[in-house]
Amino acid sequence: MRSFRVAILALIPALALAQSGEWGSRGVSRRFAVRGERVFAVDGRGVAVYDVSQSTVRRLAFAETGGEAIDFAFLSDRDLAVATRAGIDRFSVESDGTLIALANYPDAMVTVLAANGRYLAGGSVTGIVVWQPDMSFVTLFPLMQAPSALGWHGDTLIAALQGVGVYLFDITGAREPLFIAENARDVAIAGNTLYIAAGVNGIAAYDLSVDGTPQLLSRSGPGDRNFVRLAVSDSRLFAAELPNIIDVFDLTSGVPALISHFNEPVQAIAASGSRLFVSGTIFDQFGLPTETGAPIRIFDASDAAAARLAGEFRDFAGPVSGVVTDGTLAYVVDRPYFRVIDVSNSASPRELASLLIDNIGDRVKVNGTLALLFGRGDVQILDINNPYAPRLVNVYHAQGGPPSNAAFARDTIVEANPYSGFHVVDITSFAEPGQIGGIKGHYYEVIASGGDVAWVAQETVALVTIDLSDRHNPHPLNSVVIGPVRGELAEATGRHPQLLVMQTQSGIRIYSLADPRNPVEMSFTPTSSINAIAADGDSAFLAVSGSVQRMDLSDPAHPALFATTMQPLSPMQVSTAKGKVVIADRYSLRVYGPNTAPPSPPPPSRRRAAGR
Repeated sequence: MRSFRVAILALIPALALAQSGEWGSRGVSRRFAVRGERVFAVDGRGVAVYDVSQSTVRRLAFAETGGEAIDFAFLSDRDLAVATRAGIDRFSVESDGTLIALANYPDAMVTVLAANGRYLAGGSVTGIVVWQPDMSFVTLFPLMQAPSALGWHGDTLIAALQGVGVYLFDITGAREPLFIAENARDVAIAGNTLYIAAGVNGIAAYDLSVDGTPQLLSRSGPGDRNFVRLAVSDSRLFAAELPNIIDVFDLTSGVPALISHFNEPVQAIAASGSRLFVSGTIFDQFGLPTETGAPIRIFDASDAAAARLAGEFRDFAGPVSGVVTDGTLAYVVDRPYFRVIDVSNSASPRELASLLIDNIGDRVKVNGTLALLFGRGDVQILDINNPYAPRLVNVYHAQGGPPSNAAFARDTIVEANPYSGFHVVDITSFAEPGQIGGIKGHYYEVIASGGDVAWVAQETVALVTIDLSDRHNPHPLNSVVIGPVRGELAEATGRHPQLLVMQTQSGIRIYSLADPRNPVEMSFTPTSSINAIAADGDSAFLAVSGSVQRMDLSDPAHPALFATTMQPLSPMQVSTAKGKVVIADRYSLRVYGPNTAPPSPPPPSRRRAAGR
């Protein structure tokens, strides 16, 4: 009887969070495949199918995968294999473009795929596995690193290894593997010609017409360019220089001849005839992403002088990178927008307001009627007293860079910056937020509870307790070397004092803040990966790609972990309140848990008096 009771209790966390909803679903195209007038895109959340027969691009279908989707390959015109972080998903492709899930192979953990109709190859850090279409094992080719791209020429498997070269494996075993010494970032095969994107070494073309003796035909554009992606059609070769240059080569002479280039965000690229299909991300000076909101754009390169935009599909941009909730409202960073989402009905979240903000931070914290947006060096301060009309109050420029962090500390904010140090900022006494105290150093995380103490991660090595009783002269009280990554506060309950829950590089450490100036470690729970974490009262939630665990904090000296039904794809920030868990999941906002009280209605609009 006791074992049965324990089993039932273990299920409670999962059952309690079963109700779920989603807002703002969007994809970020990673790879394209062209099938006539349809383009298939693996886009993180799954696979999208686009009708590109006209300038107005239509999305015909979408299928979500069981894990974050990263690559795919057609085994036949009606059979699609998708590599995800939860294994390979298999789909049937119907005549109208609809995708029907067939199977999942959780043990097939690969990051890149290629198929030739007879075999499916998948590459990972341990090498390349080859299967038959029924997923029965054929062979394994061990490698020293994961391939950056795979392709087939007949039954010869071609594997590109960045900084190493290109391997040609004979699947029949009739000959030893061949090796081409090129800095291979990507490969494309057209007939008997292998094109290699060789970075600064240009585009190398090899003749594969004689098995076992690949011959160098030409090398185009070495030295002044850095080619990373390739797409080839009958008469054109397109080469991408990440993150935003596309070069167009003419192939009619047999040797790639550069005819034009243009600027366009590009990470995914495919070609058919003179058409080029592109999707890309915009990166700032620190390499941090902002999506364009165009998961597919089409360029017509029939005019050799200049490619022309011929069509596109528009969607949400993103990423959805930050969220905090009070159980009723969720305050969301959805670059370039700050959004307020009503999550009181967990199954049907709805947007109440949005605010466009230049250089918006990636993460968010809320205290009363103020919100802080941070993560990219600046701190934006928002008034959210009226959630239907949030407004930007001010911006603190820390003169630093990412990954910065911020928190509320009584009537100030504190900002931790890896470049410019730890800052105490007065946001009430001056027209512009002004630093009134600081400590030199490199800081990556800051946690504060509104009192006279803050806890910071210094150089990702030590957890340091900072005394803020004199805002003009903050100083460290103590430090401990734990490899801190991020932290959350769990407010005091009848079972424990206020707790500091720290994600470190090796696990979760829980500290008692009964004396905030002297945190006392109560427990350590090893974890195999670094989680996005949230805490509230007697629970903490640990989210990674594909799963969320609930940590029971009712006995913080002996915390217990429970599985939940939540399966985010790529969690970036997590928040919990009133039994509800909300996840900024890169491709959407996900909401779990019970329904809560709805928000108050918007205030009535003011009417101007007569004669004014």
